[in-house]
Formats: sequence, C-alpha cells, structure tokens
Amino acid sequence: MQSEQLSEQKLYAWGSSECDQFLAKDEDDEELYEVKRPYQIKELSNLSIVQVACGGMHALILTSQGKVYSFGCDDKGVLGRPQIEGQDARLPDLITDLPPVNMIACGSSHSIAANSHGLVYFWGFYANTHGPIGEAVSKPKKLDNITNGIKKILCGQNHTMVLLDNFKLLTWGDAETLVIGRKSETRRSVIQNLNPQPIKMKRPIIDIFTGASHAFVKVLLKDNKPGIYGWGLNNYGQLGIGNQENQQLPYLVEFFENMDIVDMVGGEHHTIALDCEGNVYSFGRNDDGQLGLGEQLNEMLRIEAEKQKVLEEELYQQQQVNKKKTSKKNKQGDLFEVQKSQKVIGYEFITTPQKINNIPKMQSIFGSMHFNFAISQQKQIFSWGNGQSYVLGTRNENSQFQPKDVTTIFKNEKLLQISLGASHVIALTSSDHTFELPMVDQQVLQINDPKSKLKKGRKSNSREMSKEKSISMKRSVQKFDDSIIPVKDLRID
Repeated sequence: MQSEQLSEQKLYAWGSSECDQFLAKDEDDEELYEVKRPYQIKELSNLSIVQVACGGMHALILTSQGKVYSFGCDDKGVLGRPQIEGQDARLPDLITDLPPVNMIACGSSHSIAANSHGLVYFWGFYANTHGPIGEAVSKPKKLDNITNGIKKILCGQNHTMVLLDNFKLLTWGDAETLVIGRKSETRRSVIQNLNPQPIKMKRPIIDIFTGASHAFVKVLLKDNKPGIYGWGLNNYGQLGIGNQENQQLPYLVEFFENMDIVDMVGGEHHTIALDCEGNVYSFGRNDDGQLGLGEQLNEMLRIEAEKQKVLEEELYQQQQVNKKKTSKKNKQGDLFEVQKSQKVIGYEFITTPQKINNIPKMQSIFGSMHFNFAISQQKQIFSWGNGQSYVLGTRNENSQFQPKDVTTIFKNEKLLQISLGASHVIALTSSDHTFELPMVDQQVLQINDPKSKLKKGRKSNSREMSKEKSISMKRSVQKFDDSIIPVKDLRID
C-alpha cells in the first residue's frame, strides 16, 4: 500500500476569498479578501493529492488513500463535516463520514464522492429559481439505488451526472433547466427528480460532460464513430446546435459528427470543446470574452444582428400588407393571422462551434461560470474570459477576449491540475517537472460497503473506452438570465 506522504506537491488558491472560499493572509498577518497571485495552502502539503474539485464557494481535495478534505464557505452542510466551535471552515479538514473513494465533484451547493465499485455519497443541497429543493444534507449520505460500478461523476450548478460501467447515465437534481433530461410537472416530481434516473439513450455512452445548466454525452454511433449529444438550457446557444431552443432530450450536435471530441467543459452560458488533435472550439455567450475568439467578434455579431433585425422588420411589414389583402377575401381572417416574433435578438453569443485560432495545441481545458483555463501540449497555461476578482492570473481584473499565456504565475513549477470556482481558483503543482499525478491506492478501495451488490457490467471493447476526467462545475448564487428563455420552460406547477 502506497504512502500518503508526498512533499513534491503544492496546493494554491487565488481570486475572491471574501465569501470564505479559502483563508489567505498578507505579510502582516492580515486577512486578504481578493488574492491576485497563487497563495499556497500549506495545511495539506504533506499529503499525496490525486484530485482537486471546486464548487462555487467551496472545494474538495482527494488523496491517494481515498480520503477527502473540504474547505470553504460552509453553507448548509456543503463541506460534509460538522461545524466545530473555534474551527475555521476556510482551512482544509478531513471528512470523516466517508469510506475510501476515488472520484469527487462539486456543484453550486452540493458535493459528490464515489467509489468505482459502486458507492456514491451526496451532501449539500440543490436549488432552483424558487430556492433550495428538499432538505440540506450536512454529512455524506449514501445513495442506495445505484448498484453498478462507476466510471465517472460530474456536477453542474444544480445537477449531478454519474456514468455507470454498463455505459448508462444517471442524472438527478434541478429539472427546471431540463438538464436532467426530464421535466417537473408537479411539485411532487420536483422532489422525485432528486433521485437518480437514467437518461434515455439507445447508443452506449462512453463519456459525459457538463456546464452549469447544460450537458453532453459522447456516444458510439451506428458506424462506430463517436458522436456528441447535448441537452438542457440553450438560451445563448451553449449547446452548439445552431439555435437557441432549450432541449429536454439529447440532441445531436452535428458540427462534431466527424470529429473525436475528448473533453468538453461549460460555464453558465458557454461551452469549450477539445478534440483529439488538440484543437479547441467554443460556442455560446461571449459578452466577457468567454469564447476566446477575439474582441472584434462582438462588433461583427452586432452588425449582423442589426442587419437581421432590419430584414425581419421588412418581412413583418410585408406580412401585414398581405394580411390586409387577404382579409378582403376572408372575413374570418383567423387562418391568415400573422404575429410578430417576440424573440429577443442578441449578438454577444454564437450558436455553432467556432475554432479558436492562433493558440498552440491543447492538452486539457477547464471552464467556470464566465472564464476558462487551458494547458497546452507544451505545458503552457492559458486563461481567458471574465477577469473579475483576479481569477485569470493576470494580476488585474480585465476581461481577456483571447487566450492569454499566464504560465509564469507558477514560475518554475509544473501545473498538475486546476479547478475553477465561481470567483476563485484552486491549483495543484509540483516543483518536479517529471512528476505525474498519483492514483488512489486500489487496495483501499476494496473496503466496500457490505450492502453494496454490484451488477457486473458487460465487457467493453477498446472503441468504447475513453479518457476519464472529473471536471468540476462551480458554485454561485442561483440566478438565470431569462430574457430569452421561453416562459414555458421555466414554469413549475
């Protein structure tokens, strides 16, 4: 059994700490509420860290012994450990009510930890536009109705996704944005949607990805080529399907039909995708440079939107003229009624994927609500999007409309992993440039819950295997820009 001690790693945080995301102090021992450069969190410096995961205002740390530490804003049990008088929740501490796990993920106000043998634990709470859904869970609670082995877990803003070893996907959480693949028709079903249910897909699912309120799966199509399906909120085109229509069921993203997409990450209203060759694509909202396509893009989109608006107005006027002519022949007029479209015309978004040019080939991508990071195949670090609270590592709060090289923020250290919260960042580095992330010791995972009876998944072939990554999604106050969301999609009876 491998040792927990490992001194080559360093854990850092920066960005906003004003909501208790982490504890940082200056040279005079005064607390900092906005941290412009990576601040080392030394409390776990002697541990072998496998994964870091950020929620909106909290974070989880997974070690090679399958232990999970948490820190940050302890809102309604989101840290999964009891509040002890005199203990600072902003400092990492062990969650004692968990068996050994090898996967972690964070949502806006909830956390998930899983063991690949079939154990899944939840704590925190989900919310919708009306507030919290159900009761908050203050310590890890085992989900008893998951009986298969687990390949991957992800959290969106208020939903959870679990990919099973039989290539099926379970989802649960807030159904208001359609991201769990089913609606809430009654108040009772709102609570029922907190129970894991399978997404209906005929093809085997080999990978999963998520944004705040939209999701994607990678499947094998009939010709054994990979395909991407997306669903959920799409008011800014974040599904990449060429329109702004929200989708309750998985919808094929045609742009990626002949491409092998290896990773996708999403923010509140945008998505970033990475293909097997290291190319990066973006789509969705771009008011703060989230897409990394350049500052001139929005002006071009504005001009095109104005042209489209003029064309639609001319079309409407012509329809009104035709209506008057028709009314002379048909006094009823009902069959010829034409109503002017009330759809809001925006220009700071793109509904089809666009390749980000003038950047090197990328190895990894990371997304948050309104900003992104990427690591190139040459280990360079890039960031772009909204720069508020110094999250981009540029030491200023300017938005970056194109990926900016910020490799020097870690000087001579190698970035191993990074996770993005709503307004803060957690990163893991090593001074040893040959160092690779460890894995959870498989021996400790044999400590299974005796009540867990796994179903043996069917054997997988090599074409159905995909690289697993736990990409966390981020926590922030639940708020939707509903200016272009159809009212019917926001209604809860």
